[in-house]
Amino acid sequence: MQTLSTPGASINFDMDDWRSGYRSQPNEYAYEIKAIEGTIPADLEGTLFRNGPGLLDIGGYPVHHPFDGDGMITAISISKGKAFFRNRFVRTEGYVKEQAAGKPLYRGVFGTQKPGGPLANAFDLRLKNIANTNVLYWGGKLLALWEAAEPHRLNPSTLETLGLDDLDGVLKSGEAFSAHPRIDPSCDRTNQQPCLVNFGVKTGLSSTITLYEFNSEGRLVHSHRHNLPGFAFLHDFAITPNYCIFFQNPVSFNPMPFLAGIKGAAECIQFNAKQPTRAILIPRDGISPMQTIDLQPCFVFHHANAFEQNGSRHCRRNPARQSFGRRRSRSAGRAIGGHTAHPPLAPDRRKP
Repeated sequence: MQTLSTPGASINFDMDDWRSGYRSQPNEYAYEIKAIEGTIPADLEGTLFRNGPGLLDIGGYPVHHPFDGDGMITAISISKGKAFFRNRFVRTEGYVKEQAAGKPLYRGVFGTQKPGGPLANAFDLRLKNIANTNVLYWGGKLLALWEAAEPHRLNPSTLETLGLDDLDGVLKSGEAFSAHPRIDPSCDRTNQQPCLVNFGVKTGLSSTITLYEFNSEGRLVHSHRHNLPGFAFLHDFAITPNYCIFFQNPVSFNPMPFLAGIKGAAECIQFNAKQPTRAILIPRDGISPMQTIDLQPCFVFHHANAFEQNGSRHCRRNPARQSFGRRRSRSAGRAIGGHTAHPPLAPDRRKP
């Protein structure tokens, strides 16, 4: 047992428990959960779905970072006072091929490379849709999400992979669809009924954001596109009744190490502390002009909440790093024994 000291708190943890988070869980199960403390309420019915990287090595070759691991869906279904557990890997095209080959056949965004060094990886720009970031049930479909391509549709009862889903023709082949959609509980375009709001980004020397809104049946009811100057790394966003809110971090992308087979694409992102971070407010009506606000340089990854109050727009994001930093590799995560505190920046941003 070790103890970490953090401002205002001490945390006890076991290193074996920590390291277990960096091991593959290759087995699939389906069973009734017998070890239950207390009693499950008789009127509690439903299924909790979770998604995350479940396979952290391929044929004995470790992935460089957990974010490159193949997606595994877990489900806990509750009915009539009983609970049932099931887990299955998302059978993406890449997962099926690599399991048959017993080795990595694709490079990972976060640094995983094929065996053979740079010569085996140079100019291979294929990326595996790993379907490992989020899971969503909407419009009668269970979808495993990965932000750089289409979602995979699953059978909600068996978790069987049914294939890629273009959302009834909304998405083109390989088109990005964020893994962090938001639900508006009372949407103007669906007669004050819930709607799903999401986005996709096409990056380059300039970037394009496409915004989507779907009704509760999964039908597209509204979409619009907006151009942003420069490279935009947008992983998450927030919504209010009238706006979609993004933070464009001051980063650039140098593709040369990726093309040369030396680094993963995410490892080629560079932070520029001399440029501002930009808050971007895009009106959901698709007509009103987009607004941008320059902020002090920081790197924003996720958002906690956004709301409108007395004519002002507020956005609460997670504590932001003062730089992009480097994502810990799998090996570094397994060997970690200390703690580094990054001072957060003020999380509340307001637009009058």
